[in-house]
Amino acid sequence: MIIKILSNTIKIPSLYLFLRKSYKKQKLFMKKTILLDIEDVELKKDQSLTEKDFQKIRQYYGLSVAITGEIFCLLRGTKMTLPERKTLTYLGGLTGLFDDFFDEKDTPEEHIKELINNPAIEICKNAHEKLFVRFYLKALEQEGGEQIKSSFKAVYNAQILSKQQTNAKLSSDDILHITKQKGGVSILFYRSALNGKPTEIENELLMKIGFLGQLENDIFDIYKDYQANISTLATRTKSMKNLRAHYNSILDEVYKLIEQSDFPQKNKIIFARFIAIIAGRGLVCLDQLEKLENDNRFNLQEYSREELICDMGTFKNTFKWLAYYLKWDDGKKA
Repeated sequence: MIIKILSNTIKIPSLYLFLRKSYKKQKLFMKKTILLDIEDVELKKDQSLTEKDFQKIRQYYGLSVAITGEIFCLLRGTKMTLPERKTLTYLGGLTGLFDDFFDEKDTPEEHIKELINNPAIEICKNAHEKLFVRFYLKALEQEGGEQIKSSFKAVYNAQILSKQQTNAKLSSDDILHITKQKGGVSILFYRSALNGKPTEIENELLMKIGFLGQLENDIFDIYKDYQANISTLATRTKSMKNLRAHYNSILDEVYKLIEQSDFPQKNKIIFARFIAIIAGRGLVCLDQLEKLENDNRFNLQEYSREELICDMGTFKNTFKWLAYYLKWDDGKKA
């Protein structure tokens, strides 16, 4: 155990420096690309676009998607090319705008489908749609545009499917299927921006990582989803211990698929470390929720907002998160 912790501790500086370098590189790239588009659109915006939309692009989506791509490039062992970075940046930029079609704008489904299949400024009805199409067209300029469009259709279908989650009678199997699809196709969508056709194992790995990520999001969003009457694996569970076992099982499958892939062994270990870091957040949140159980039963309606929301900004939770990573053991769950 001590050797494992020491080994993981030694790797922290290199992991941190990689993320810091990736962050700085992407911030600089955004200044030359997507931020110029935003400045241009801000002058012509209407009420369909708010400062919140621009902040999500500047501070989250424009950064996180490209950095995620860099982490995947670590696995394949090649540096991200400029065309790949450009595509991922614009796909990241349109992600929040696309989600808002469903979550806030009540945009007709057929119109959303038309924007994906035949993107053109002429068919846009407001500034929000124009910015979405502008980003989308820039992403499609790169090689592999048809693959991006095909993957986007899968994302659209998953979003339509997820609308069923407001149905209180939805079965647990249906919720499980929706969670897998929604998370998995999103990761494959971003993978379509990178060169090369993924292997069958790689596709399976990415689908599983997406599933894990979606479940983690649902665990953190348990209070918000409960208030909105959205059924997820987290809001429906009666046992956080069982949900934790499910979460760990998916995590184990991710590690096994990493090991089964044909990427260089040293790259697989680095990539698995990043998975351990990401998944550790979910384990911290599960710790908090599991403590709420009475007689080994989780009763969501009995808990307060403060009890259900896990703040990863606190020292206690940050320390727990670090502790989970330090216990990581070459692809075996903490």
